[in-house]
This record gives sequence, structure tokens and C-alpha cells, in this order.
Amino acid sequence: MALAGCSTSSVMHMSIGQCIQDPESTQVSTVETVDCSKPHDAEVFFLYEVEGTNYPGEDSLNSTAEQVCIAAFEAYVGKSFEESSLNATWFVPTSKSWPQNDHEIVCMATDMQNGKLNQSVKNSGF
Repeated sequence: MALAGCSTSSVMHMSIGQCIQDPESTQVSTVETVDCSKPHDAEVFFLYEVEGTNYPGEDSLNSTAEQVCIAAFEAYVGKSFEESSLNATWFVPTSKSWPQNDHEIVCMATDMQNGKLNQSVKNSGF
């Protein structure tokens, strides 16, 4: 049963600025989306398309994700990752989703203390 004001979205079709609940699990196919003015766990701030036809492996994808997500953080949030009160996390394609054309790394901002965010982090300087 969906809560009022919430919906679900495939992790293969996420968009920048989308706010979601519970991104902790790395093996999900859908996430609960919510308006960014409501308490939420994470906000998508960058999407990166991985090149190539062969699955590069989870370690390689996580290494790429760390590099591209940290590099894109300041442009979206308005403060460098190192100075921010936010953390960065990501979803990477799995060996099962890769053949379904899931080649996208989804970068998300979360609260450093694992609390809820209550507004968009875009240009927030948090």
C-alpha cells in the first residue's frame, strides 16, 4: 500500500532532483519517491552513463561512482563534498540489470548523520 504523496520509481529510470526513501540497500529495483519538501532519505543529484558493452564488475562500478559522484557534488549542492554536512551515496548497475541496458550510476545526497532531509539540497550549501 502506497502512502499518500508517495510513489515508486524504477532505479533504472531515476531523474536528477528526485527525492527518495531508504537508499541504503544496494540490491533494489524500485524506490519510494516523495516530494522534496517532505522528509526523505536521499536526493538524486547526478546520473552517469557507463560506457561499454561488457559488465565491468561491482568493484569497478563503485570506484567509478565514487569518482563521478564526488566530482559532481559541489555543482549541485553548492558546497564541496569535503565541507558539506551531506554525504554521497550511489546505486550502480548489477550483473542482472546490465543486460537490460541499465548502465547508469545514480548519485544521491544523504544526511551525514543518517537523518531525514526536509528540503531539496540543490544549491543549498549544506
